[in-house]
Amino acid sequence: MEYQVNLVRAVPQTVLCLPREIRADRLGTDIAEGMRDLAATAERAGLTTSGAPTITFAEEPGQVGSIVVDFGIPVEPAPRLGPASGAVLVVQPDHLVARTCHRGGYGELDAAYRALQNWMRENGYRSAGPPTEAYLIGPDEVTDPRRLITEIRIPVIPAPGIAVHLDTSFEDAVARTREALQRQGFGVITEIDVRATLQEKLGEHIENYLILGACNPRLAHRALAADPEAGLLLPCNVVVRSVDTGIVVEAADPDVLVDATGVPALRPVAAEARRLLIAALHDLVEYSPATS
Repeated sequence: MEYQVNLVRAVPQTVLCLPREIRADRLGTDIAEGMRDLAATAERAGLTTSGAPTITFAEEPGQVGSIVVDFGIPVEPAPRLGPASGAVLVVQPDHLVARTCHRGGYGELDAAYRALQNWMRENGYRSAGPPTEAYLIGPDEVTDPRRLITEIRIPVIPAPGIAVHLDTSFEDAVARTREALQRQGFGVITEIDVRATLQEKLGEHIENYLILGACNPRLAHRALAADPEAGLLLPCNVVVRSVDTGIVVEAADPDVLVDATGVPALRPVAAEARRLLIAALHDLVEYSPATS
């Protein structure tokens, strides 16, 4: 099935958490029992639930054996939860989440996880915590696995860089990187050959390593109008370097740089710069001299 991935900001909420063991060969049964225990615990404590039940993985889900997970459900706080319940109330702060929905049995959830991982890699995000599965329609509601609906949520943060891998020569990668940046409105205004500099100044040898300073005049003007100190963030560094498996091209993530300033007016500028840099790197991967 096709998976649509959305990036959302999860609002702060209080969650009733109950650790339980689930077994790979009895997922549906164990999840349904965990949900019933969770609902019973909330009722005994006088808690009002306010969302779908979830499980959060403290370790990588396995194909065999069993693991301990945290069953959870958003609730309105109440004071009658005792230690004998084995449950705790956890206040979750707001955070970014990449999420997608899977329709069908739990045996095919791997495809949804792969879709999320691919989306994060292609859009310059990385995991910031364990995944959570929210059971919008769970096994406590239906017996036909085809009717199950599970939302997978992974907390994410912007990666410090946006990177792609190329199977080509270093010279070709540099030329294609310049062209891809130009097609998205960036000009290369500085260039540092780190390999040559270290060889000349220190007599040290490293693999090919070139830093290009990319600047989009329109975005630079907007950034400086919002905050004159934004010049400290300009230009955006794009690195082209050799690795054992080919060439890596990586750009500094404008979102991460702007986080250091704390200036809200710079965020839309950074978001636009990030979108254009991602487009340039995607274009770099798809473009080849044979198709130009």
